[in-house]
Amino acid sequence: MVSQALSTVAATTWRTSPDPEVLDQIHRPEVNLVCWNRRLPSGVDERLAAWARRLPADFDEVVPATSVDLAAATGGLDEPLRGWLTTDLAALLARFASLTQASRLRVSFGAVRSDDCRKFHVDYVRYRLISTYAGPGTEWVPDDAVSREALSRKGSSPRDANQEIVPSASAVQHAAAGDVIVMKGARHECRRGAVHRSPPIEASGKVRVVLVASTVDAS
Repeated sequence: MVSQALSTVAATTWRTSPDPEVLDQIHRPEVNLVCWNRRLPSGVDERLAAWARRLPADFDEVVPATSVDLAAATGGLDEPLRGWLTTDLAALLARFASLTQASRLRVSFGAVRSDDCRKFHVDYVRYRLISTYAGPGTEWVPDDAVSREALSRKGSSPRDANQEIVPSASAVQHAAAGDVIVMKGARHECRRGAVHRSPPIEASGKVRVVLVASTVDAS
């Protein structure tokens, strides 16, 4: 995780800060990813990881941005954690809807145990929010460290493709549990969506608990 205690980290295409107002900078034309570095309450990540190992049902629906009911997404959790989590998820989604002026969102929340998104890529949406509540967070890459031409090449294994897309592994940025990322995707008018991937966890046996929300175009 890249962070500073008191100020925003300013780079050419991304911003990260412990101040939640950093999310507003996604509207700057040169910025395609913002990350609010926040800490979860003590013990939340461990308790959610234990909950995820009990194979709870995943939540994945397209919903009106003004009336997202996430009670079903947190089933099986004990209070007060369930109440806190339901409130926190609703607050993040409300902020995301306001930020993007979206009328509908596709929202998914639940456990991740596989490496389905292990190749670096750009999402085919206008905006996406990702926040990891347990386990390793999303990995992303500053634009100046990305080979955009390699993104569209076919036939390579994920490992080989990643080495072509991101020649220097040291450039990869790592979000932590609690961080809130908002990024532009391939359908944004800037046409330079943020390059990112889910961290590979399958071989390690780790589990993640992740919120993903995307804007849904009217078409």
